[in-house]
Amino acid sequence: MGSTSHSESHTVIKAISVSMLALFIALAGGAPRSAHAQAVRGVDSVIARRMAVAHIPGLVASLVDSGRVIWQGAYGLSNVAARTRATASTPFQIASVSKTITGTVVMMLQAERRFRLDDDINAYLPFPVRNPRHPTVPITFRELLIHRASIDDNMKFYRPLWGASKGDNLTPLGTYLREYLTQEGRDYDAANFLAVAPGDTTVYCNTCYALLGYLAEVISGVPFAQLSDSLLFKPLGMHDTHWFVKDFAAGTPATPYRWAKDTGWVAYGQNGYPDWPAGTLRTSIRDLSRFLTTYLNGGAMDGRQVIPTSVINEMDPPDLHTGFLTWWPVGVRTGAVLYGHSGGDNGVRTTMAFTRQDRRGVIVLTNGEATVDELAGELYARLVESRRRANGRR
Repeated sequence: MGSTSHSESHTVIKAISVSMLALFIALAGGAPRSAHAQAVRGVDSVIARRMAVAHIPGLVASLVDSGRVIWQGAYGLSNVAARTRATASTPFQIASVSKTITGTVVMMLQAERRFRLDDDINAYLPFPVRNPRHPTVPITFRELLIHRASIDDNMKFYRPLWGASKGDNLTPLGTYLREYLTQEGRDYDAANFLAVAPGDTTVYCNTCYALLGYLAEVISGVPFAQLSDSLLFKPLGMHDTHWFVKDFAAGTPATPYRWAKDTGWVAYGQNGYPDWPAGTLRTSIRDLSRFLTTYLNGGAMDGRQVIPTSVINEMDPPDLHTGFLTWWPVGVRTGAVLYGHSGGDNGVRTTMAFTRQDRRGVIVLTNGEATVDELAGELYARLVESRRRANGRR
């Protein structure tokens, strides 16, 4: 465990912004340059102030307008002890924002007609999964995706695992899930399931997304990490993105930190859990911005259709009661509902949000434990206001 003194902590708050010149690149069909310049004016000081007040060691962010990245920034340190600066290519753990990737990969298999959303998952699994209180009610892919499968994250099982930061957990997904979800399993408990039947109630479920990752493995015959790489990461040029720390060069991912009043930043180890498709993806702001812009551009990147349009349309969240809930409403700003996902883990707070109709979005990733949703909302609001002012002058 590493730490730094309280006095040292102030020296790393100075913002280190990268790619600022990118906002002056001509963007065909996008906002006028003046609008983009207005959107990011003063952003460095806003972010530096938030980092100082909230004790955030490192932060990366981006703004997207009309489906294109207009600005990226990197601030502070990815590793305090080594004095390593955060950059646009630094991988940060994105916690539950990972679910947006898992959901997309699973839906890409559905687009290939490998399964149907309302199929019983037991038709594909090598072991049966049923809520013991409702043994005749099937659980479907759709219910897993929208957190209505009546599977629960039993804290008696998960808290010791989530509370420890011991690096990659390489337990096979099938092994962990069989032990947790089947009555013969070592980790089985009736409390692993809700009292309600599948489909009845929305309860946020990490286990459900681990199960989706495993189903994708079984259906495709390819390990989920490898499947993610072949379907998404390589086609999108996401070269700084992996599910496991072992797949990066030593020391590459940003170190997660907590703030201690007396000693300053204290390093956690890298997080690793058996339900890793729900939350342990590491990716850079550059890579995650490519994913978001691809989504906002109907699945296309550099003239290629990487994500089928049908997947994008299926994932559109118009109806929160029946729709696809990989994306959640994460706030209301300037009259628009922002959809996206936030994430939190030991030493990690992240958010990615967007409005699809005008293809605008914001991403903020950190290696600290202060919420960044409000900051993301402020950055997005600046973008919207700058467009309004630009349009009002024409």
